[in-house]
Amino acid sequence: MIYECHGHIILDGVSYKDSVARHKNGVDESFVRQNLALCAAHGITFYRDGGDKHNVGVLARKVAQEYGIDYRTPAYIIHKKGGYGNMFGRAFENMREYRELIDEAGRLGADFIKLTASGIVDYKDGNITGPPIDDEFPEMVKIAHGEGYAVMVHANGTDNIKRAAAAGADSIEHGFGIGRDALLTMAHTGTIWVPTCATAVNLIGCGRYDDAIIRKIAGDHKAAIASGRDMGVTIACGSDAGASHVGQGTGAHDELAILTALGIDPADGNRKLSEVFKQ
Repeated sequence: MIYECHGHIILDGVSYKDSVARHKNGVDESFVRQNLALCAAHGITFYRDGGDKHNVGVLARKVAQEYGIDYRTPAYIIHKKGGYGNMFGRAFENMREYRELIDEAGRLGADFIKLTASGIVDYKDGNITGPPIDDEFPEMVKIAHGEGYAVMVHANGTDNIKRAAAAGADSIEHGFGIGRDALLTMAHTGTIWVPTCATAVNLIGCGRYDDAIIRKIAGDHKAAIASGRDMGVTIACGSDAGASHVGQGTGAHDELAILTALGIDPADGNRKLSEVFKQ
């Protein structure tokens, strides 16, 4: 059984722009089925989607069982206006609007809620982009939990990760730039980490970025994952499938190979994640 604990079925691993354009006049079901078939051909039996704002994952959830895939989706990312998440989500300005977005995600069939607590890692220089975690974040997690949802959190930068885990995030996605204090907090809270290391490793040699910088980002991330392993952090296998140079189906195998080389068997983490992130 191969788990893909973080992917975006809307994407093809080549071009975000072209992938999204396919759905501008409605979900391209043939493309969704093509990606699901790719996943099935590579032995993927569990796929947790990271969301999109065109209802692609919502459709995928309805048909994924035809391909033998247990598919979970948040429908879309929910993010504070001005923060990271517009690529795949919807923004809110106040808590009334936030609650409305949770309600709408529920009507679309969301299995869980996805929030953002930082920007992304910039592969040009290794810095973390975007505004830091919002002061309202703990309340956001509390509200989602109160509605019966687990919470998936996009977070990079050690302070953002630490605060998100302390606020009750059920999983941290990516986690680039994580430090010891954040790892200890995650170990203490039982927060699942999906480090998506393949997103950096697979860029080495692609010609898009300075390989020396990418190698450092990937190397630092691997070292942090190994430290998390030693501290007892629960780690699950998710590649961010569909991201640049991370294929649907193949990405999970790439990520599994990285974790295995670090002495990590993510089976327990995968099972825990599948138990937590269900409607």
